[in-house]
Amino acid sequence: MTLFGVGAVNVYADSSASIKVDGIESMQQQKKVIKGIVKDNAGDPLIGVNVYNRSSGVGTITNIDGEFNLEVKAGDEVELSYIGYTPQKIKITTSTTNINITLVEDTEVLDEVVVTALGIKRSQKALSYNVQEVKGEELLGVKDVNFVNSLSGKIAGVNINSSSAGMGGATRVVMRGTKSLTKDNNALYVIDGVPIFNANGGGLSQNNEYADQPRGEGISDLNPEDIESMSVLTGPSAAALYGSSAANGVIIITTKKGVAGKPKITITNQTMFSNPLTKPKLQSTYGAGLDVESGKKLYRSWGDKTTAGSFKPSDFFDTGVTAQTSASLSVGSEKNQTYLSLGSANSSGIIPKSSYDKYNITVRNTTKFLDDKMTLDFGLSYIKQKDKNLIAQGKYGNPLTTIYTYPRGENFGLLNDYEKFDQLKGYDVQRWEEYGWGDEGLEMQNPYWVLNRNPKTNKKDRYMMNVNLSYDVLDWLNLSGRMRLDNSNNKMQNKYYASTRRTFSPENGRYRMIKEEYKQYYADFLVNINKHWGEEWSLSSNIGTSFSDIRSEGIGADGELLIPNFFALTNINKDYGKTEFIEQGWHEQTQSIFANVELGWRSMLYLTVTGRNDWASALANTSKKSFFYPSVGLSAILSEMFTLPEAVSYLQVRGSFASVGSPIPRSLSIPTYKWDAQGNSWETNSYMPIDDLKPERTDSWELGLSSKFWGNRLTFDFTWYRSNTKNQTFQIPISPSSGYTSMFIQTGNVRNQGVEMALGTNNTWGNFSWNSNLTASFNSNKITKLIEDGEFKDPQGNAINFEQMSQDGIGSSEFILKKGGSMGDLYTKNQFDRDDFGNIKLTAEGSPQTKNEFVKEGSVLPKWNLGFRNDFRYKDITLGVMLSARLGGIVLSPTEAILDGFGVSKRSAEARDKGGIPNGTSHIDPEKYYKTIGQTGGVLGEYVYSASNVRLQELSLGYYLPNKWFNDIAKVHVAFIGRNLWMIYNKAPFDPEVTASTGTYFQGVDYFMQPATRNLGFSVRVEF
Repeated sequence: MTLFGVGAVNVYADSSASIKVDGIESMQQQKKVIKGIVKDNAGDPLIGVNVYNRSSGVGTITNIDGEFNLEVKAGDEVELSYIGYTPQKIKITTSTTNINITLVEDTEVLDEVVVTALGIKRSQKALSYNVQEVKGEELLGVKDVNFVNSLSGKIAGVNINSSSAGMGGATRVVMRGTKSLTKDNNALYVIDGVPIFNANGGGLSQNNEYADQPRGEGISDLNPEDIESMSVLTGPSAAALYGSSAANGVIIITTKKGVAGKPKITITNQTMFSNPLTKPKLQSTYGAGLDVESGKKLYRSWGDKTTAGSFKPSDFFDTGVTAQTSASLSVGSEKNQTYLSLGSANSSGIIPKSSYDKYNITVRNTTKFLDDKMTLDFGLSYIKQKDKNLIAQGKYGNPLTTIYTYPRGENFGLLNDYEKFDQLKGYDVQRWEEYGWGDEGLEMQNPYWVLNRNPKTNKKDRYMMNVNLSYDVLDWLNLSGRMRLDNSNNKMQNKYYASTRRTFSPENGRYRMIKEEYKQYYADFLVNINKHWGEEWSLSSNIGTSFSDIRSEGIGADGELLIPNFFALTNINKDYGKTEFIEQGWHEQTQSIFANVELGWRSMLYLTVTGRNDWASALANTSKKSFFYPSVGLSAILSEMFTLPEAVSYLQVRGSFASVGSPIPRSLSIPTYKWDAQGNSWETNSYMPIDDLKPERTDSWELGLSSKFWGNRLTFDFTWYRSNTKNQTFQIPISPSSGYTSMFIQTGNVRNQGVEMALGTNNTWGNFSWNSNLTASFNSNKITKLIEDGEFKDPQGNAINFEQMSQDGIGSSEFILKKGGSMGDLYTKNQFDRDDFGNIKLTAEGSPQTKNEFVKEGSVLPKWNLGFRNDFRYKDITLGVMLSARLGGIVLSPTEAILDGFGVSKRSAEARDKGGIPNGTSHIDPEKYYKTIGQTGGVLGEYVYSASNVRLQELSLGYYLPNKWFNDIAKVHVAFIGRNLWMIYNKAPFDPEVTASTGTYFQGVDYFMQPATRNLGFSVRVEF
């Protein structure tokens, strides 16, 4: 470039990142005001260009004539930036007085490149489907131990529910509605182009109150500081290249690499303090009742008013503390770059004796050789994790059943001394029944005994290694191969000390230990073509093959101890009738070929066709050994085709169709045998052999538009979709006279349709900038087909009638699937018996009468999900605010029912104060009323609530400390941060967005669920 003059400088700014203005080299420190004009390529002035003195922190914007004045001194660096144009930097010298600069349109801004399936970078304007990208820094402002929770509200079309297990718990991520009636509906995760097996332990084994407590998931092992960006492919069309894993959508994670140039060191810390956000409203007015015959106190707070006792259930909870610390180094030359990071996350939960600890080490190196034609990218990660006493809900292993229901007025402090030494037995025993309490219908124990003497721990060691080798054969032809190894070893232990309630443990105690090993091997080879023929035609294609092998092995034992409280496998009583020796595992493999062809015309019209064929081991012994998944899409850039109003910078319309799916359940087509520990023998399959099974298939249509206005200052995206998921696999009972107890059939159809919208703005006025993004998504879920009458016959020729499917529930509630309903329909089956006037009928004793009648209460699935994020910056002050909302759906709280039945709820006390429950012209005795309805088998329809809620989800207020404080060698940002701070609107007695299970069903049900937390803290980020 050519610079003219000494006092005045004319600069034509191209794609260079920095411009030095030559002049007199004696650098004096006097301040002065320089003038300038900023124009575009056509010579027209640019209005509102941000002119920022990076050295002093002072800035301004250009006026209507593109002019600006700015105070500077020699040596300062001035940056000019404008949406849609390449930003430029200018070094000020003593001779600089005027700057006349021409900014060039940044084609990468208006024509963004995003990471899509298989880690392939594609021009966003060529995409025929919706891809939403989240930058890594958007996850770091207010971090979560499981970074997936940080996506909530930031992506349209994605429903994210965090586990009530708290820190380290799994996350439920469902895109565009639940689709499969019998299989997992969680999204697929892809790291640097490679799909990973996400061992998710957050799904409950049963949809009822007896379920085991959950575990975490594999994706939460990642350090959020290592993430460069994430692309979210919500629709099957976007994910079609992943074939049998693509139906539920994909989250593509791109991790950080080393960067050429000056070494960069980043050190961060975020510390959060947590307290319960929502808790049951409990009373402290009425004490324990008395048994009329024995005179003993009852474990029910239906007695007289009391002033004794000062225990408040909220006093049980600790203040949770979570500290996340990370240090990273990025260093490299043009030929070789290295990235190294260390991370830790240490958390103690609000439940005493619960904890989560995670440690990460990551190394990545990228090297170019053979005249930069070949690139070798190698990465290695190690994760060490341990968690203890993760509690979601339920009455097994849950201290909250006792904490919430303990009789008011009684001395709760006695329970802190939860054990005492028994001279005859020779070991400490639980102190609970000596206080006169039993299991109380909830398998209760001393809550501190549960936490200290029934501990549940999980230890994990995981290492991941990946290598990517690519070679540029020609300027338009590239060959690449990738390999990834992902192994994890888990050790799970449940210890039950002697004198634990016999429901859970024999007399001497019980020990359960399982060692699990997960292994994943993945490899692929791709031929990548990117060819242009003049300005008319372009071809982008990827042709490849992949191999995925995943296996799980588990071994362990579960049984009574010979020596009390000595927890070792060698101390398990092999002769105890319930002792179980565990050996379990599975192995699956998929081999695939795939191709993606994108044909472009004049950079304004793009046709994309993809195809993938999978050979899956799940299809062994079936008539169909493989299955093919196609997709086709069309994208048109209207802003290139037509002359649109000047305000419209970019306008794209797109449409696509895809057919994707998932294989049949593992081992269904392979004869397997189950070991019967009680009968000491192998059990054979009891279902009828099958050979004609097809993969579950989802056919999806998608239409959308993307638009940008005023040079990217305002963006709007809209997508409509519709999908049908067919070939659902059902196991149905048949007559034993056929020689089998059940058979598998494939039918059913679940339809999801909805819209996704995103509205964003990015503006700068001098020293002030504002970035905002509003997301909204609507989904309608409907079962259009289950099993039609006469569609199938059993082996004896009898027509199979199957009008509905039950997915269990708690007490008198049940999830039922019917044609015309949704996958979240919740029913209750015990109702009030009312007279013709609507009054509740009473028994002779004055208790409410009930009747057995199924009533659909509604669906637990949301209708709308909304997120509204705003980021502000004024000079060195930053402010981030995010609101999120869920509209529609219902939730159920058996917890509230039981609290009413035990007389400890605030509602039950208020009813007593008012003289009873109004019923026509009379009142019902509160104790008789709530004892009737207040149980899991009671009238649970009285405990159904709206799930709609609005909350302040994230808040951060930060400040960049002056660089001069650190001799200009460090950039330091400090912030006050908060997460889940304020429930602005919520009618439910718990957080509707928290779930006890990350599986398909059992959403929206609270059964002594651990409360959601309000989190406040601070963060520090230092960059050298």
